[in-house]
Amino acid sequence: MIARDSSDETEARRHIALLQGLIRHWNVIADEYRDAARGRAQVSAPMQREADRTRRQIREALELCYRLIDNLAPGHEMRRDLFQIEWALGALSESIAISAEQMGPRIEASQNVAGLKYLLSALKQDAGLGA
Repeated sequence: MIARDSSDETEARRHIALLQGLIRHWNVIADEYRDAARGRAQVSAPMQREADRTRRQIREALELCYRLIDNLAPGHEMRRDLFQIEWALGALSESIAISAEQMGPRIEASQNVAGLKYLLSALKQDAGLGA
């Protein structure tokens, strides 16, 4: 699977292409998480869990990247691409972690508002029934 001979290099190149595609995909998703964390989009507990799951997937991809780097000879041309991928994956992971953390207070606030609306509705119903 990892670059030691020509077939391993082919496999490593395939992983590089795959990881580059995933980075583009995860960047789009990270933008959605950032928008939610900043209040420009709806936020929910399932979205926060999805952000955590995405971050775990990125960390797994980062581990693969580390293995690929470790198995390439120093100075190998693919190491540069892998170092760029490693940097991008690390930045994405950090960004998503920050967004997920910032979603927490917004989720809690929306739950509090929903709870207050329910309580107000119940009080109005009670007041209407007692009249």
